[in-house]
Amino acid sequence: MAAAMKPLQITRRVVLGVILLGLTVLTFLHQRIQGVPTIDALCPFGGFESLLKFVASGVVIKKLEAGTMVLSVGIVALGIVLSRFFCGWFCAFGALQGIFGWIGKKLFGKKKRPLVPAKLDKYLRWIKYPVLVVIIYLSWKTGELVIRPYDPWAAYGHLSAGLAAVWGEFAIGLILLVVSLLLSVVYDRAFCKYVCPLGAVNAILGRIPLFRIKRVASTCISCHKCDKVCPMNVDVSKPDAVNDPECIGCMECVTSCPTKTNSLQTTLGGRALKLGAIVGIGFAIYFATVVIGQAVGYSAKPLSALAAAGKLNVADIKGSSTWDMVAESFGVELEKLYREAGVDMKKVPRMTMLKDTGKVGGYKDFEADAVRVAVAKILGVPYVSEKDKAAAKPAESTAAQAAASPEASAAPAAAPTAAAPAAVAPAASAAPVAPKTAAPAAPASGKTLVVPADFALEGTMSIDQVAAALNASPEAVVAKLGLPADIARDKPLRDMKDQYGYSMPDLKERIKK
Repeated sequence: MAAAMKPLQITRRVVLGVILLGLTVLTFLHQRIQGVPTIDALCPFGGFESLLKFVASGVVIKKLEAGTMVLSVGIVALGIVLSRFFCGWFCAFGALQGIFGWIGKKLFGKKKRPLVPAKLDKYLRWIKYPVLVVIIYLSWKTGELVIRPYDPWAAYGHLSAGLAAVWGEFAIGLILLVVSLLLSVVYDRAFCKYVCPLGAVNAILGRIPLFRIKRVASTCISCHKCDKVCPMNVDVSKPDAVNDPECIGCMECVTSCPTKTNSLQTTLGGRALKLGAIVGIGFAIYFATVVIGQAVGYSAKPLSALAAAGKLNVADIKGSSTWDMVAESFGVELEKLYREAGVDMKKVPRMTMLKDTGKVGGYKDFEADAVRVAVAKILGVPYVSEKDKAAAKPAESTAAQAAASPEASAAPAAAPTAAAPAAVAPAASAAPVAPKTAAPAAPASGKTLVVPADFALEGTMSIDQVAAALNASPEAVVAKLGLPADIARDKPLRDMKDQYGYSMPDLKERIKK
């Protein structure tokens, strides 16, 4: 007769199930309601990629919010303290694999054996580390979610959009999803063992010897039950302590130990702690992170809220935005918006979400970005479409190099070659905003601009702050930096570099000349 499951393991499965169900519901709602976070915003690894982008350029990856980075930082803290505890207790994709593993046990019984020979398995587990290195490198260089098209969890999160849509955007991710789940039927957590980059991060953090499961050899009866229940096939019954980076802290081995005085002890910082205390610490770290992340925000605010706050940008238009919502928030004529986007208003109702436009109206390759381009054109604000960004990068680099030359520093700045949208104030009526044109740099006026040798220009500084630090007028700073006269004076310089085609190294050189 099978032994009854221990209360702790029931709790772990309930927690994993609730997280998986909750995220599944959110991904379904995201396809239908604006303001519900995307699967990208709910993925901790996306936060790691966005942190790299933020460090490299001072901006976060599109599709992600600050709360995602908070979640990633919290998981790093959890990894330092309790190794891969997140993988064993809170990972939704691990829970999904666990469900298929349970199905496999029901189909084939508990005598199923791993498909992968031990020696081959040992080498395959190293694959996730070069995968992590490649993702880090490409994320740093491109500032994009490079893992997204190949991410099985992202593919799962978009299943409610329909298989055709998932296949079009996540073909490889969908294949990996199917393969991972089928493998889990006969071999527990195959994706976690071999491919998962977040698992690699936590495994590296797990080398910090704070949390360990130690074996008391004097009371161990070598029954090997701990080895048999481990979903990661870690050798628990032989070493004095489980130092294997593959351990996900699920505690299956600890709760299965049959000795009267448990031969497996959970320790933190070398001191033995009760199992409940270890789990409580893990829960406290994780849920504190979730609460803080929620306070910071996992999803973008609705267009109407951004418009009311005067912080509306063309880039804020999402696939979940409706045509009516876009027109009202930006104060543009609905009919003109449809015309500029090349969509027949008779075929696509005004309450249709932008991402459903192609399906509703029969427009095969329609993307929400077409509406961003249309709004930018109507309002006369700079915006480069997603398709043109890759082609625009070399041109921007050339323009920045030319601007850095002495001749360019002395000449009026050219019109901005924006690669990112400018902020758009909410329009008071439906009339389109008059287009803005870049004016030549204003001549220095007011106080004379004198730059001390030890002055350091930072991307976090605005023109007004630079002027105050140098005891000069903002106009003099604008002229010194060779920027357009109508550039915002109160925004951080790094936030406008894509819009106006300069780089911070360029400006640092100009301010010294």
